[in-house]
Amino acid sequence: MLEIKDVLNLLGKELKPGEPAERFRHFVEQDKWETEQLKKWLDECISKSSGAHDPYNRAFQDLVVSLGKKLGFEIEYGKYMGKAGEDNYDGIWKREDGDTIILEVKTSTWPIASVGQLGEYVEKVSKKEGTKNIFGLYVIGKGDTKPLIEQILGSKYKDVMRLILYTDLLELLGLKKELEPAIGAKEAIAKVQNILLPIETIDLGNILRLILDIATTKATSVTGGGDVEVTGEDKVGEDPDPWTKAELILYLKGASPYARLLLAALSQADKEPTSGTTVTFLMNEIAKRRPSEGINKEITGRDIAGARAGLHMRRKPLKKEDIIECSWSSEEQQYVYKIKSEYKQNVIDWVKSEGLWIKEEIG
Repeated sequence: MLEIKDVLNLLGKELKPGEPAERFRHFVEQDKWETEQLKKWLDECISKSSGAHDPYNRAFQDLVVSLGKKLGFEIEYGKYMGKAGEDNYDGIWKREDGDTIILEVKTSTWPIASVGQLGEYVEKVSKKEGTKNIFGLYVIGKGDTKPLIEQILGSKYKDVMRLILYTDLLELLGLKKELEPAIGAKEAIAKVQNILLPIETIDLGNILRLILDIATTKATSVTGGGDVEVTGEDKVGEDPDPWTKAELILYLKGASPYARLLLAALSQADKEPTSGTTVTFLMNEIAKRRPSEGINKEITGRDIAGARAGLHMRRKPLKKEDIIECSWSSEEQQYVYKIKSEYKQNVIDWVKSEGLWIKEEIG
């Protein structure tokens, strides 16, 4: 597993402004890095950082700023060391409508002398940009956040300033990934960005509506978009048609890697319907035994949702029925799945022809 230490070694064991910083930022911004890898790097920076001028502290700052890109913001990196009379913020996130977040990134809550510094940055950028929709956000690595929260609440900036732990920021990335299969990338980005921006708290209905909106959307993503009430363009059709064998085989051949593993797992489960826990276990076993499928990370329930959403989107223009049944099991306390009986043998035959049958291998 690549470590930040390895990256810093390639840059001369330091992270200096100019070309070294630009190379580092370009490297960590790449789309190929999964949330799990980013978390390992951030954890490493927290465990090894020894001060403001330490390369791990600087790496932590840039990694946090880069997360904004994955959350759909336009990002701007700040400075490692401030100078009097200059803009000394750690980074900026800006979304399409102009709403802007000025970042203050800290590996620890100590020492933070005053929230006034970040507040002044907010005021300065707001005046410069000519807009009021500019906010300050502390991103914290570790430490007791209560004193900092109390500082913010007692300051004149309490309405435009927030804080979040970096681990919670990573959870937001996970939430975005979970929502995307159900509502698409653009809507998922909008929802997670709204969580980061200050909400009018006098009207509690604003908070309630946001919570209900996220909860409803997550319920949709868990079922892959096909097992909750959907409207408008999300509907496959009032009366979707059944599949012929030839149509079904052609449809299966175009399945994504995760959809292939999902269908293979469901066709080899001993119990019907099969719990999500068992499905992910079988998908991981198949992925491990069939490396040619190209999946080398731990498969979770989110990947079931993503696979189902992909299958849903491909059958939608065909106006065909879902070949997978899904329902909530009060006994299992989770969703359970099965391939519809009229299609199961066809799916089994396809799974075997694709070399995804491992039932005898695992006993």
